[in-house]
Amino acid sequence: MSEYYLDIETTGLDPRVDSIITIQYQRLGMRTGRVSETLEILRSWESSEKEVLKQFMPMFTGTGPFSFVAIGSNIPFIYSFLIQRSRHHDVDVPDPIYVFGSKPYLDIKPFLVLMNGGSFKGASLDRFTNLSFKGDMIPKLYEGKQYDLIVECVREEAREFVYLYKHLKERAPDLVIGKKEEKQWF
Repeated sequence: MSEYYLDIETTGLDPRVDSIITIQYQRLGMRTGRVSETLEILRSWESSEKEVLKQFMPMFTGTGPFSFVAIGSNIPFIYSFLIQRSRHHDVDVPDPIYVFGSKPYLDIKPFLVLMNGGSFKGASLDRFTNLSFKGDMIPKLYEGKQYDLIVECVREEAREFVYLYKHLKERAPDLVIGKKEEKQWF
């Protein structure tokens, strides 16, 4: 099973009333976390939210061209949004119990919280990377039909996420507890 960076951009935080602007994904190297394929960006303004979901959901559910482990920040939010918006448009989607119970994912959000001194407030990707924008800019750009800027932001966020993820992955072996005398954790 492959690792894929996965993210979405939305018009807000409530999937009952807000919609998906983009779905982006990119294959990563299993051991390295490095980019191994081009970033794919499904854009609702080029067709519709429903069409973007119809294109993505077969891949997400494993009936399409790849089965994957989603890698991202706040994956439960992404999964929930995908499920609710798919239901809204009558797009086939698996039961949430299947998605959350058997669809593997790796969420770096808990690492961001730890890096932020244990606080959820401020534990965001923009705090620990060199992003030149904040996520709340995307809905405003979408409303203003500044689609090229949205794509630029999405590409930058993917680059910064992959850089941070690769760094975390490289450092992870240092966290493995070996012989007690080698690691003094307590």
